[in-house]
Amino acid sequence: MDKIEIWGQVLDLLSKKIARMEFGTWFKNVELKEIAGAALLISCPSEMHKNWLENKYHSILLSTVKKTMPEIEKLFFEVDLTLAHRKNPTHAEIFKETKPRKLPNQPTVKLNEHLESRQIQSKFSLQNFIVGEENRFAHAACNTVAENATSGISQFNPLYVYGGVGLGKTHLLQGTAAEILRRNPQAVVVYTTAERFTNEIIQAIAKKKTEELRRKYRRVDVLLIDDVQFFAGKDQTQIEVFNTFNDLRDQDKQMIFSGDCPPAQLEGMADRLTSRLGWGLIVDICMPSFETKTMIIQQKAQEQGLILPEEVVNFIAINVRKNLRELENVLNQIGLIQELSQIAPTVQTVGQIFRKLHPTDQLLSDSTHPEARLAKNADDIITLVSDYFQIPATDLLGASRKQNVVFPRQTSWLLCKDVLNMSLESIGEAFGGKNHTTIMHGIKKIKTLTREDSATARHIHALKKDLGAV
Repeated sequence: MDKIEIWGQVLDLLSKKIARMEFGTWFKNVELKEIAGAALLISCPSEMHKNWLENKYHSILLSTVKKTMPEIEKLFFEVDLTLAHRKNPTHAEIFKETKPRKLPNQPTVKLNEHLESRQIQSKFSLQNFIVGEENRFAHAACNTVAENATSGISQFNPLYVYGGVGLGKTHLLQGTAAEILRRNPQAVVVYTTAERFTNEIIQAIAKKKTEELRRKYRRVDVLLIDDVQFFAGKDQTQIEVFNTFNDLRDQDKQMIFSGDCPPAQLEGMADRLTSRLGWGLIVDICMPSFETKTMIIQQKAQEQGLILPEEVVNFIAINVRKNLRELENVLNQIGLIQELSQIAPTVQTVGQIFRKLHPTDQLLSDSTHPEARLAKNADDIITLVSDYFQIPATDLLGASRKQNVVFPRQTSWLLCKDVLNMSLESIGEAFGGKNHTTIMHGIKKIKTLTREDSATARHIHALKKDLGAV
């Protein structure tokens, strides 16, 4: 066999082991350049391709090569920029684009008679959820629930996930639903949104089919409701949710909810409902850190077939400061521009996208972005606060209730939350295993003092300035 035939066989085997989008991104226009004894030289169309294949795919690539050429022991990689725009007809079938067939007007999945679930999207899974310090606890909780959801022994019932818009709540809920179904395909799992649930209540009342609706939701194994803050002010809907909750809880059926704030802070909701939403485990998701955002960008760029230089990835991560939907919007814009102009993205072209999306926002560079700060973890915060208030760092980690210790300790929690984007659970673990509700109340107290007490405001501003966060 010649080099082309050998490489064709290798690619064919690889395409069965690696996701289609991933395979198309990193192995398109990669060629076998030379066979020398027990080594292969592989040519890559860019430095990024070379680095990715060397660092991420070396093992699987070598093991696949050995299936065709058992004598091969080493792989070497080089960059050949002429490959970037070359179309290799030999591999046309392997890289043939296949778009999934879309079914129009099919937003739901039929489970059995009279029982539906919103479409659980395959792109959301617990496996492809990028985990960082700011969401690690929430992800672990969802994994645990998925393992025990249909056993009737889940200790996290209900599970309540909260956080701002576009931070991954829907991804976690749908990923959990998908994982439960993967583990138990016979389980009756219903995912819906609070808005859809409310609309169903309205229609059921209008058609005098409320009993049918009740039966529908009270015979599930797992119920997931997204964005429960939408129930605010809708008394009849809240009554139905309350009664459904009680029935499912009595049957040991798992429930998972999401909202934009903790249950106790939901406005326009009956106390008896918010108290039940908080019966189980409450976990929060924060805006991802710079490092986590870069991983998310790389993953989503790979899914879209985009190749982004490192400086562009960093620039996007620095300037996406509101939510992750903004990140996806920017990547979509990059993809469209690249498809139309065939020009590789640069910091300048991506900067123009940001200016169009947010004309009044100041764009940050590597030297000015908030991640270029002194503190990288909770230990750095503890050291800074300890020096600032002139108290031992061990006191911040201890249980002393003296005011001269409690105030700096709670200030440290606020800085961990605001500056490092740590979750309440992660902060609690960093400070000796304190409960997340203790952390939440401490942070709330400092925020109140910051608004009402000028001295506290000066302390917080000075500390954040030292951290490069203002």
